[in-house]
Amino acid sequence: MTTVLVIGATGKVGRAVVNEALQRGFTVRAQTRNAKRAQRSLPANAEVVEALPTSADELRPLVAGVDAVVLTHGGDSDGENNFYAVIPALLEALDGSDTHISLMTLMNASRSAGAAASSYDFIEWKRRAERLVRASGHPYTIVRPGWFDYQGPADHQIDLRQGDLVTGQPGVDRHHIAQVLLEGAVNPSGARRTVEIFSKSGAPVTDFEALFATTTADPDGALDGTLDTHNVPLAEEPERVQMDIARFTR
Repeated sequence: MTTVLVIGATGKVGRAVVNEALQRGFTVRAQTRNAKRAQRSLPANAEVVEALPTSADELRPLVAGVDAVVLTHGGDSDGENNFYAVIPALLEALDGSDTHISLMTLMNASRSAGAAASSYDFIEWKRRAERLVRASGHPYTIVRPGWFDYQGPADHQIDLRQGDLVTGQPGVDRHHIAQVLLEGAVNPSGARRTVEIFSKSGAPVTDFEALFATTTADPDGALDGTLDTHNVPLAEEPERVQMDIARFTR
């Protein structure tokens, strides 16, 4: 892998991904809505590119020639238009290529917010984005982080889990998130993985192929993470999502 496009490059994790990728010697395209502002917070050797991430037309020149797209975009509001809508635009721009997609969502994304959906609607849209990425047929790594920067001072080791079972406020170093998003694209055992990521006490990980090899790949054609158990039936998803999945499944 030589070239990476980072969507959401100026966020807390996005900046960590840009720095980590540059340290590995990759060429980095850093997507932003405001290039002038982004250039103040990103390294000078990152190629800052201004584009609306929900526009396939604007993303199309950005994805040309890239080996992987890392998405760290979106916050905890308007999950449909600020987060989910980026995925169909990206898939349209990629136009059937085999570009790797590394997507950051969040822990408990597989679950429905149920009665609290009005307050946690953004979680629902992150699950829907995951499903669309899996359906697309692209190689992918889906990373569900714990709570940013809640890790302890000795938590230098990456802790990968599956099944979306962890609750509470387990911490994760944002640099660990960046590493796993990138290494998922580089290492063969990182493909078709859905993992939760936390930080724990111990030595830093140096062998990411071995780390991913301890996890289980999602089955071919699956819409959900391999060990997820609280899955929402597709028929209960919004019509927009069902139509997108039908459109982009391959």
